[in-house]
Amino acid sequence: MENCTLIRGAFYAHFDNKSMLYTETVKYAASSSKLAELKSEHISDKQWITQLLDVYLSIDHVKGERACPLAFLATDIVTQDNDAKLAYSNAYLGMNDIILNYANSFSTCKKEQVLAVTAMIIGAVAISRTIDDRQTVLTLLSSCRTEVSRILGGV
Repeated sequence: MENCTLIRGAFYAHFDNKSMLYTETVKYAASSSKLAELKSEHISDKQWITQLLDVYLSIDHVKGERACPLAFLATDIVTQDNDAKLAYSNAYLGMNDIILNYANSFSTCKKEQVLAVTAMIIGAVAISRTIDDRQTVLTLLSSCRTEVSRILGGV
């Protein structure tokens, strides 16, 4: 709000309700995420997924200003209306489709495995945001990164 030079009331006046704010937040974040960017032709799908996972499961991402809305809103979205839930669901399923598409170019992982991977990494980020002990957070992120690598064929 500070960057837009708006006060809270002026900001919230742009939305009919809290659910609309959630819906637009999830849509915007999903469309402007690193995962939504086009992969450079000079990098393999495996390298791209490796980079994305390294950034996602990093302390900078957990503590950063642009936290993943899928992690940030995971527990709160269930109290919103169907439009907000649908936006969240679409963002989550879209994330899975993109990762599966890239991963299938270098591994034989299945949709179910990618669902497990994304649930794990989103959960790891969500939980990490609640833990004050840096070493515990680093251990959690690292252990999830190791499991993701195992599941997705060495990324």
